[in-house]
Amino acid sequence: MNLAMQQKYPRKRLHYGQPLQRKRLLKRILLPFMMLFIISITTTFAQNEMNYLYLTGQIINSENGAPIAHKEVFIQSDMASGGGMSFTHVKYTDANGFFCDTISTIAEKGSLFIYAFDIIEVKHETREYFRFLWEDTYYANISLEVFDPVASDFQANFYPIPDTINFDSLTYYFTDESTGTGIVTWQWDFGDGHTSIEQNPKHVYTEAGIFEVSLSISTEHLSFDAYTSSVVKKLKVGMKSYYHFGGHAFAGYFPVDAGTAYLYKIEEDDLIPIDTTVFDTLGYYFFYQLIDGNYKVKTFPSPNSSHAGSFLPTYYGNTLLWTKAQTIKLDATSWEYDIDMVVNFAYGSGAGSIDGLVFLEGNKEAVEDVEIILFNQGDNCLTYLKSGKGGTFEFESLPYGTYKVLADVPGKFTYPTTITLSADNPTVEDINIVIYDEDIYHGIGNDVVSKLTGLGDPYPNPARSYVNFKFNLVESGNIQVFVLNQSGQVVDKYSAHHFIGENLVQLNTSSLSSGMYKLMVLFGNEKHIKSFIKVN
Repeated sequence: MNLAMQQKYPRKRLHYGQPLQRKRLLKRILLPFMMLFIISITTTFAQNEMNYLYLTGQIINSENGAPIAHKEVFIQSDMASGGGMSFTHVKYTDANGFFCDTISTIAEKGSLFIYAFDIIEVKHETREYFRFLWEDTYYANISLEVFDPVASDFQANFYPIPDTINFDSLTYYFTDESTGTGIVTWQWDFGDGHTSIEQNPKHVYTEAGIFEVSLSISTEHLSFDAYTSSVVKKLKVGMKSYYHFGGHAFAGYFPVDAGTAYLYKIEEDDLIPIDTTVFDTLGYYFFYQLIDGNYKVKTFPSPNSSHAGSFLPTYYGNTLLWTKAQTIKLDATSWEYDIDMVVNFAYGSGAGSIDGLVFLEGNKEAVEDVEIILFNQGDNCLTYLKSGKGGTFEFESLPYGTYKVLADVPGKFTYPTTITLSADNPTVEDINIVIYDEDIYHGIGNDVVSKLTGLGDPYPNPARSYVNFKFNLVESGNIQVFVLNQSGQVVDKYSAHHFIGENLVQLNTSSLSSGMYKLMVLFGNEKHIKSFIKVN
């Protein structure tokens, strides 16, 4: 099982006193890899797990849809797509124009080129993408049109249309596209034992699979001979659907010349890293072969980009933080998810500096490659950097003033630490950024010590009209609670003064929609996260 799939299951904040030590240890091992951001699924994390691609296809005449028999077909791996394979298979079509191939690979994604030549040696090509993130087998069914001048004026042909109104993957509408005049009969065989004599029938399959659907047409006339024609096509029914999406990354009015896009899938209360891709020369990013669901995309200008230093890492929705990013609700292929990268706010230079350390909760293991963002007092983003080896980071040559430091790790809730630099205090050297299982905590020096303890799990869970949670305070103070949906957006909030000792908070959840939510509890510089489910 690869890293992304291991992260699929909901994570809970574990404490040393709980019995799930094995799970905690596993997450401690995995968490540094999650922080690296550059998570590519080009190669599999389990190299001994074999994946299988079952390819079926049909070569048809572009003039009338007739199958072309005995046609030479080439199936070639695409090295540039990251599949790690290099081969060319040659197949020949049967009497119905069908060909097939089975490909085994340890790669988790890639693409194939399938092509054939017409009688004047013009190449006709299609591309098939595959991804084995959600299952270890993929069934591809393609149709490739090739020009053939030997075309009958009387030819059976049809086009299957899935039920996109009711989203029923087992229901298809078949549209007759036969050529010829005087057609009076249509005989359909749907490949599952059912037939029809309608011209444009609807059929509901009872199970998923690949079926051979045939249409036979005929013409009858008293003074002419009867003409008949048949065609057979393979139809993939009720199987997992995959989509592609992408967009254009802009730096002002111009496309970003070099950059990287990172893809995350919202899965229950997790944000799971799925894939990484680089921009093409025109600033486009593409992600292929994805199941339906909710996604977020983050883009970075490359260090060698002419826009590096002027534009900042930006999520789809043109924002710097994942909690404010727009969610891509994928249920169809689309190429319209453009991103306008956020420009950094100009600032001068001075004698001030801010540095610190990023580490994991508990064992204080340093984490590198975490994005640290610097804001001014007006919440304008000045610049960013990534933690280096040993988890260290440093903002240098800063003018005196008030700043906010924040770490952005997709899927982990965070809030900034405020710092003031002055002639009397030109350097702050002990910023600690602690990455927990579900959130990120900031503090200066010994402020990392928690003053809110014993935060219990919300109850009842699932919740209907209300949810409770308890906690202990070492000192009195104001408690803020934010209710966040799966996209990290605030849907409700609570604020009140609480005293030393055990405290209880009850929140009204009657107006919330069904789904997964998080409670973000703030006390001073501390932040704690708990999850609950709302049902109606």
